[in-house]
Amino acid sequence: MTNRILMKTLAAGLAGASLLLAACGGGGGGGSGGGGDAAPTVQFVPGTDVPASATASAGGAFEFVLGLLATTSETSDPITVGNATLGTSETEDSRALQ
Repeated sequence: MTNRILMKTLAAGLAGASLLLAACGGGGGGGSGGGGDAAPTVQFVPGTDVPASATASAGGAFEFVLGLLATTSETSDPITVGNATLGTSETEDSRALQ
């Protein structure tokens, strides 16, 4: 049951993040004439919908899960987690979900 909830939560967050990234893309050039303000691309673990940052550190995993929780929906498609393992830490302080 907990895995099913986590999967739905992960799916919702990834869907929300994807929508945000899609909404930010394209558009006009900057008016300053300097270097562009290109949005960074998100690197995913191959074969999954999990960003690489979520596997690199506990903080990245926490931010990924918070993003999923913020966009929870009962109608979202599930995300693919494959063999991705979220980052952990023995030295970082614990953080509360908000």
